[in-house]
Amino acid sequence: MKLHVALAQLDFSSRKPDENVKWALDKAKEAAQKGAHIFCLPELFPYGPLQNLHTAQDAAKETEEILTLLQRASETNDITICAGLPHMTANKRVLNSMFIIRPQGKMFRYDKLHLFPPFNEHEIFSPGKLPVMAQLSLGGGDEVGVGPMICYDIRFPELSRNYSWQGCSLLVVSALWPLSRRDNFVTLLRARAMENQCFVVAANGCGISGSVEFAGSSLVAAPDGSIVCRAGDEESLSMAEINLEQIRSVRSFFNSSKPQGSWNYLTEEKICTLPKLKELVKMRKAAGHKLVFTNGCFDILHAGHVSYLKDARSFGDFLVVGLNSDSSVKRIKGASRPVNPQDERALVLSALSFVDFVVIFDEDTPEKLIHELEPDVLVKGADWAEDQIVGADFVKAKGGRVERIVFEKDTSTTAIIEKIKQAGS
Repeated sequence: MKLHVALAQLDFSSRKPDENVKWALDKAKEAAQKGAHIFCLPELFPYGPLQNLHTAQDAAKETEEILTLLQRASETNDITICAGLPHMTANKRVLNSMFIIRPQGKMFRYDKLHLFPPFNEHEIFSPGKLPVMAQLSLGGGDEVGVGPMICYDIRFPELSRNYSWQGCSLLVVSALWPLSRRDNFVTLLRARAMENQCFVVAANGCGISGSVEFAGSSLVAAPDGSIVCRAGDEESLSMAEINLEQIRSVRSFFNSSKPQGSWNYLTEEKICTLPKLKELVKMRKAAGHKLVFTNGCFDILHAGHVSYLKDARSFGDFLVVGLNSDSSVKRIKGASRPVNPQDERALVLSALSFVDFVVIFDEDTPEKLIHELEPDVLVKGADWAEDQIVGADFVKAKGGRVERIVFEKDTSTTAIIEKIKQAGS
């Protein structure tokens, strides 16, 4: 199956947002007339760099009208449009998004997961929460999986890996990548194509806007890393034909696009003694990673625990869970507890993808652990007042912070045990 792709490389030097939208609509029509199935636009294509946004919320309010125009263009020209636009949620969170607009059927929206720190993007946008795989109909009942990414996302290979493991054949990137790092842009795109043995399609901005000159170089990379087409420095509409059979051909020789071996699912290496954990934490901190710490008995792991730990992990870069030992649990909960021994509880916790390390402690409180590990973020349930949280003062004195999480699920280990007893009586 062959697909024709069009890359719209837009110059942000002079036009106003409404003029950029009109330019995009004209180019979508031109691309369709040239036989394109997919038309790709840069990140935040009506506005360009962040300083061009009057305010992110005001820009997001314009998105609905722009989407209506793009949807009409998609249907009229029978072409799928991938467009970078701000999006505002019902609770007023503004997201840096890519919309994949199909001529018929469902519209997909991906929200940028990795916000760019040097531009303080986190002060303007909230990060997305999940990858979103889109499906494009090819005719005859065939579909192709498409994995959207936005600019800085391509520096995180685990995102494209996730798409690859879901079965994506095409990664689509909208970008505002600067000229000063153009070699990085091209190299990363080729790497994402090679390691996942799929096609990568990237539309970038060009020209100078404010203090930033953009790299151009919008391109299509093939599954073997070769460049199918690449734009120059100027505004342009580039066309490329991609043959999806090339993916099958490349993977028939060796297939690096899927999980290889059971090492992907090993959990035991997450369970550490304190001396070993201190070494690992030291390396992670030296690499600039923020440590999140929480603790508990986690006797019968339930949905409340899972939701809590997932939220805790979001406050930093890696999560250490201090697990009360069996003797510690007995002192706290009584002689009938724990239900599950410490080694089994540690194994179950370590199987959660968002738990990075588990360390067992014998004391009644994790104060010793907190002093040894010096977490950047200390997390506890919102049912604990901050002045009652062990280690809170120490963490804050070291420049860290304390986060209290409201439990989303109304459940507990004690309630589960009682329910089991009632069922058996």
